[in-house]
Amino acid sequence: MAGLTLFMYMISFALGCMTLGLSIVYHMRSPFAWTKYYIVFHSSLLGCMMLLALQVFSKVFLSGLASVVVGYVIRGVFLIDVTFLVVFIPYFTTWVIAHPWRNPYKALFLTLAGCYLVLGVLDLFVQFSWMDPAMVLLFAFDLFFCIGVILKNLKSIDNKDVRAVCIAIIIVSFSMLPAMAVTLVWPVLKSIIYPIFFLAFSVTILTFLFIAFSRMSAPGRSRPELTMEQLSQYHITDREFSVIQLISGGMTNKEIAAELGISANTVNNHIANIFTKTKVRSRIDLLNLLKESW
Repeated sequence: MAGLTLFMYMISFALGCMTLGLSIVYHMRSPFAWTKYYIVFHSSLLGCMMLLALQVFSKVFLSGLASVVVGYVIRGVFLIDVTFLVVFIPYFTTWVIAHPWRNPYKALFLTLAGCYLVLGVLDLFVQFSWMDPAMVLLFAFDLFFCIGVILKNLKSIDNKDVRAVCIAIIIVSFSMLPAMAVTLVWPVLKSIIYPIFFLAFSVTILTFLFIAFSRMSAPGRSRPELTMEQLSQYHITDREFSVIQLISGGMTNKEIAAELGISANTVNNHIANIFTKTKVRSRIDLLNLLKESW
């Protein structure tokens, strides 16, 4: 059982590393704001897989005091990583659906993260039988609440590829529900279920990345520059067009202000006017719109 578990973690970790590497390349080619946050998200998940694999490894190949000490260190770092994900997953979700990080959500998930952290610390020392299932249920609530939010707001995702990936992730997540329920009854199966779930998630993202790369221009061919004529229907001014060009280059508002020699407030006003004219609500929507215009 331990050998099979380690093999599953090795496969999922290798595929996860490949997905992370391609995600970084994709972000360099198409610097959307959500891709940056996805890299953080995927890195955290990959870290969880590595820590779980190390936990199995330490139980098999270490013994005595060394096994106990290493086990506590791994569980502690894993607890911090998952606590971070409890907050970051909903934060990342708001970027995907182009909705702001609203205060009710912020308070809810910070509270959930705090509860998860307290339960995890207690579980390190007390280890009541109900604590581990409670932590699994808490994280599952966090995850599936966010999936429900994405499902509810699918129409607000302008990029068709991103919308298709979201649908695929939703299908994969719900298909894993029975397996996650089984882990509540037989916790020992968690070590097999988790890498399978991560493997399915990585395959979904890899599929999106391969499709995205296939649509990009071939090496050596540069993408044509965006022109004002392509945005003529939105009645963009020269200054607003300059701001749009810098936004497409991945610059922040402060960087745009420094580049154009204007104040940050003026940049904010220009961006607000651009959003109004193009009828978008965020930089993500604007970048998706620009991508369609090229």
